[in-house]
Amino acid sequence: MTKEHSLPDPRGAIALVMLAGLLATTGCGTTDPDQTTTSTTSPASLVPSGLSWRSWQGIELPVAQQGPRLIEGAVASDWDRSPAGAALAAIHTTVRMSVAPDGQWALVGQRMLASGPGRDKWATARAQISITSPAAETVPTILGYLIATYTDTEARIDIYATYPDHSITRNTATVVWTADGWRLLLPDPVIESPVTAVDSVPASIVRLNRA
Repeated sequence: MTKEHSLPDPRGAIALVMLAGLLATTGCGTTDPDQTTTSTTSPASLVPSGLSWRSWQGIELPVAQQGPRLIEGAVASDWDRSPAGAALAAIHTTVRMSVAPDGQWALVGQRMLASGPGRDKWATARAQISITSPAAETVPTILGYLIATYTDTEARIDIYATYPDHSITRNTATVVWTADGWRLLLPDPVIESPVTAVDSVPASIVRLNRA
């Protein structure tokens, strides 16, 4: 069991963005720490294959055979319609919408977020801040994920990351399948931040190991 507590003080650019309210719209609220995967898919479909890492805006992001197979500047796309594809889409989108620099964030919103009032409110909030350089200090290291729920049209993903001070966060994100693949669904209204500090990582996490 993981133990929840309030999110610690901001750590670097991405944490500042989260606490400023931009990532407060990336999920449907925190999940039960004892929640387990409810997908009926095979275990193999949960784990990405051919995993590698690519740095973007100072943060290492996972790339695998399940996606993204196309990266154009700030935008990543082309995901498998599978649990692993949904998880990778959730990871990339939550990071890219958070730290995309001025001049690129609007394209991330247009191509990686599901349309609706949640996306509109995120765009309004994002327009009020400026990001001009990569995250330089105390950036998160993505550890892995749990598939909280999965169907071929919607998935809820718990993303785990750690920071240089050894703190751990869980970010809950929901993605929906659209005509052009997985897109992050931003809820409206936002009930609570999906970013929660936890004391440990569940044993059942799909770990994204570095080579």
